[in-house]
Amino acid sequence: MGKKKSDILDEIIAPKVERKLTNLDLLYGKAVEPIKRLEMISEDDFEDLVREWAIDYLEDKYEKVRRSSGAGDMGRDVVAYIKYTQDEEAEWDNYQCKHYDKPLTPQTAFLEVGKMCYYTFKGEFNVPKTYYFVSPKGAGPQLSKLIDNPKKFKEKLCENWDKVCRKGITAKEEVLLEGEFKQYVEEFNFSIIKDIDPQELIEQHSQTRYHYYRFGGIIPSRPDSFTPPESIEEIEVTYVKKLLEAYSNHHKIEFNTIDELKNYITEHNHFNRQRKCFYEAESLRLFERDILPEGTDAFEDLKAEVYDGIIDEVDSVHVDGYEKVKEVCKIARNLPVRNYPLQSKLKGNDLNGICHHLVNDNKFSWV
Repeated sequence: MGKKKSDILDEIIAPKVERKLTNLDLLYGKAVEPIKRLEMISEDDFEDLVREWAIDYLEDKYEKVRRSSGAGDMGRDVVAYIKYTQDEEAEWDNYQCKHYDKPLTPQTAFLEVGKMCYYTFKGEFNVPKTYYFVSPKGAGPQLSKLIDNPKKFKEKLCENWDKVCRKGITAKEEVLLEGEFKQYVEEFNFSIIKDIDPQELIEQHSQTRYHYYRFGGIIPSRPDSFTPPESIEEIEVTYVKKLLEAYSNHHKIEFNTIDELKNYITEHNHFNRQRKCFYEAESLRLFERDILPEGTDAFEDLKAEVYDGIIDEVDSVHVDGYEKVKEVCKIARNLPVRNYPLQSKLKGNDLNGICHHLVNDNKFSWV
């Protein structure tokens, strides 16, 4: 006797979450795995991601990277120059981006490789050193076999030429596999064709400054901050000079060098702390440079926010320049800067140090 409908419904058990939830889980929902996110982004964003990876992760390999997708790209998506020259002999790699919801098939590869053969035969550009297929789902099993067997790839390409390439390469003409062009294809080195595993792409992209912008995730800890060097560096000259002016204003004695300040223990210790703060902020700037995409300019935005937070105190009347330094830096330390994308990585001395970066920029003086 079959089960009743009510019996079947009774067997359904509500799913459980097998881990503790955080506030971020409730705010943003379940995190999307990088491999799934790779499949969800747009075709244009996927090409940008490949360009980011080529520029940043492979920066030691390439002198210049260009994205040339769109009408008239002649089958080139991301062009990476191993040695960039403005002539036809430039050594380059091609990254052919295919944002499909399925693994790449031989038919897809035949058309793109057919374009490369046709346009290099015509002299539109020279043959790339390596021709990579890049896709969120990677190469399917049949295509992988052909990529691993260049001779077989050539045979299958020629067999499928009329079906896939003849009318598909350009709308201006049918491309016939005959005569000199056929000989060119038969002698072509198909071992230059490779594919990039999508998981490997994500792994390597994770080592670029673009990764957190694309995929999110837990930002790594900041490295240890710089220890101020023994001698004053060129980047310190302006703020150090203005600190000496503040101490001079306080003691009514002109200090021209740090050595002259050493007899005044309180101010000398204060000066050393300010140098430490300056380099703390500098380490934040460099950490941001390595972790966020170029053009983000978050550190400059943070400096502007600190400036807005302290400028009223800067413009207020103080007993002397030294007292102004202390009061302004005290306010800076307590500023709420929640809009800074790396806010969770801020350290106690960062905002104090940014005051001296602003002085370095000649935004204000202590005297």
